[in-house]
Parts: sequence; structure tokens; C-alpha cells
Amino acid sequence: MPIETNQYFFGNSLVNFSEGGSQTNLPYWLNQLTLEAGGTYNVNGGFGFLRQFADRLEPANEWGFQGITGEWDDDSERFADQAFSQVVITPGNFIQDLAPTANYPDGNISPVGATESILATVLTDQPNAQIFIYQGWSDLAAFSETFPPSESSIERYYDYNQEDYHTWFIDYVDTLNASTPDANITLIPVAPVLASLLEDGGPLAAINTTDLFTDSAPHGTETTYFLASLITYQATNGEPAPASFDVPANIHPLVVENYTELLDYIEVQTTNYMDMVVSTPELGPELGPELEPETPAEETPAEETPAEETPEEPIVAPEAAPTPDVAPEPAPLPAPEAEVVSPSEPELAPEDTPQPETPQETERAPALEQPPVSDTNLEPPAETETETETETETWRGQELEQGVTVADMMAAEALYCTPEQIAEAEAFYAAEQSADLGFPTVPMSTFYAQESPYNDSEEDESAPLSASLKTIVTDIL
Repeated sequence: MPIETNQYFFGNSLVNFSEGGSQTNLPYWLNQLTLEAGGTYNVNGGFGFLRQFADRLEPANEWGFQGITGEWDDDSERFADQAFSQVVITPGNFIQDLAPTANYPDGNISPVGATESILATVLTDQPNAQIFIYQGWSDLAAFSETFPPSESSIERYYDYNQEDYHTWFIDYVDTLNASTPDANITLIPVAPVLASLLEDGGPLAAINTTDLFTDSAPHGTETTYFLASLITYQATNGEPAPASFDVPANIHPLVVENYTELLDYIEVQTTNYMDMVVSTPELGPELGPELEPETPAEETPAEETPAEETPEEPIVAPEAAPTPDVAPEPAPLPAPEAEVVSPSEPELAPEDTPQPETPQETERAPALEQPPVSDTNLEPPAETETETETETETWRGQELEQGVTVADMMAAEALYCTPEQIAEAEAFYAAEQSADLGFPTVPMSTFYAQESPYNDSEEDESAPLSASLKTIVTDIL
């Protein structure tokens, strides 16, 4: 029976990296694979994080993708008027430093609590939809202050994705299935399966980090999102992607040349990681045959698990991660010689690991590009949880817009700027203001000749600080 999929994503840039181009997202590839299998695929979705999603009265309809027409027209229909077959919820990838049931440091709700609020809307408005949790790959900046990372850093990163990071998602989904049994949630284990493909000894270990990621967030290339789509297709349909699919040449040649073998590997590994969840629901007829694990499910590691969405306190990388306790993997595929090609990518400045003191969530993904939709549609996280909320706040000498707090600005500054930039900004705005100009007159150093949210002019290295950072945060929220 042909697969007929109509998905809605509560997503972020690990699902849809709009700045990377038309193919750095899951829906583009899921559509191509479904069409090859003789089925139909439709999708809608929007950007945000768990608390933002929970605070919205109606899910956002912000996305558009090449070759796909979403069935939901929110100009004439409500979310409840559309019949989605699958709803996918995406937690942040930098929030796992506390247990999923622990409250956010600045509020009185946990990741589980926020998700339960989302589920209440989904179960009411989409009672027939199957619900998934998308486990995107974890934050790379916690393992390396520079990009690309060293070989030892990337190996620790891949270990973490298969171990503690995955354990957090197991606990998260198990808790949600226990507290909201009608949700019948299934985990899409992209992070551990992708890591097992890419780690030392894996089938795709020969692929360079720069052929997979463009920064330390880390946003992916077309190859990364294509691999993620193969894992997602397996998890959501209960069967591998079609072996007849003609993988395009912009995907890494090692993937192209070993595509059918990779499908077998992904089927085994995805099933194994899904079986670690206590209450993996059976897939209905419309989703394909029920998954039958080839190896027994294994116990989850009894280790402390990281937690939720606080980019200000990044994940602490394990110093010596043990070998992941998963089922044996098929023998690695041979890497082709002298055919590895890197897609052309813009040069990005190395990112420092963010160290902000305020726990406000901040997305690293840019605004949606296709179709042109302003990412100002992202609503700001609810500020009723903070103890210091005021009617109107100022920051760096300017009033903040309604719903944007000093905590938001400090978190974004810590995420986008280096410690040196922040220190100079503080010195700048601490200086005495000019009565004639209305702003401090301390000149900026040539440090800001490179790209910086503080530099209004690429040619004028002594330009005064401006509201650019405020604009960045306002756009994001």
C-alpha cells in the first residue's frame, strides 16, 4: 500500500536549516523518497522551542519547501481543521544538562511539562495523528571551542550522541508515555544512528567533519540532512527508504556508492535504538509493517542524564566516553579512494562555547527562506515565569520591545559574540554619553573589523555600537 504522509513539525534548524539552501532540511528529502516509493507527502511546520510551542494558542505555519505543497492553509483553516497523519516534536539539542523532569532554571516548568502542554493541543486537535519525538544531533560547541573540531573532540562528540544524550531522550519519551499514555509517542533516533555511521570504525567514518557540518551548532550540509531523512523515513514508516532512489551527485560520494548497504545498516541501528524506549507504539497499517527488532532490546545506561533548553549552560562533554552499549553494527563499508568531495561552503569564524548566565532559550537557526516568511513569527518565550519581569526594560541604553527581556538580550549576546566583544560592549556603554550625539563615544577597536553584530559598517572599523544585536534577537523571537 503506497505511503500517504501528511506531517506537521514543531521544529528547529536540525529539521530545517533554511539558510543552507533548498536541500538542507528533512522534508525535501522525505518528499523525494516518498515519491520514489509511489506515495504522497505533504508537510507544514514552524520554528521554536518547547516552551515557545507550549505558549502558543495555535501552532505556527511558517515553512515551505521546494516541490512540496503543504495541505494546511492557515489563512482559511485552523490547525484542528487539518488531518495530519504524523506530528513531530523537536526539543533543542543544547538543553540536556538537567533531567527532562527538572524545571528550567528561570521558571517553574520542565521540558516534560512544556511537552505535555503541547501534547494536550495535539491530542485535542489531531486525535488520529501518530506522535514522534525527533532526536536531532547534539550541540558540537560543548566539545570544541573551534570549528572544525579535532579528531579526539569529534569522537567524544559521537560517543556522547550514542550514550548520555540518547539516554536523556529515552527518559524524556518514557516519562511522556507514562504521563500521557494516549500520546503513544515514538522516538526518531537520528542522533545515535548518525553518530554510529560517522564514528571511527563506522561505515561513513571517512567523511570529513566539514563535509557534514558548517559550524559548531552544528548545522548540517545536504549530506547530513539526507542521512537524517533516511533514519526518519525508517522510523516513521517502519520500513527502509526505497533502494531504487537515485541519490544525487551533491550528496557525498561515499553515501552515493554505498546507498543500498547503508539502508540495511540504518534499518538495524534505528530499530535497536527505538527499542530502548519502554513504550514504543506499534505502527499502524498506514505507516507500514510493525518493526521487528533483529536483536533484543538493551537496557539503558544507569547514568546521570542531561536535560533541557538552556543554551547559556552548554552540555558538558564527557572526558572519556565509553563504547556505546548498542547492538553490534554491520561491518564498515569500504571508502572509495580519491573521490571525497566537499560541497562549497562559506568560511565561518570559529565559535566560542557560549557561557551566558541567563537561561533563556535562543535558536541558532536563521529565518525561513522558502517561501519568504519573516521569522518574527516566532513568539517570545513566556516571561511570566521570571521573577524580575518589568513593564518596559532597557538594555545597552535602549528600550526593549514588548516581550523581549534583558535576559533574552544577554543570552543572545553570549551566543553570538565572543567574550572579548562582550567586554568591549560593556566598556562602550559604560562610557559617558555625548550630549550632542546621544550615545557613548568610546571608539571600537579594530577587533570588530571582522563580522560582528556590533559593527554597522564593514568599512568603518570605528563605527559606534548600535541596535543590531537587539534586531537579531527581536527577529529570532
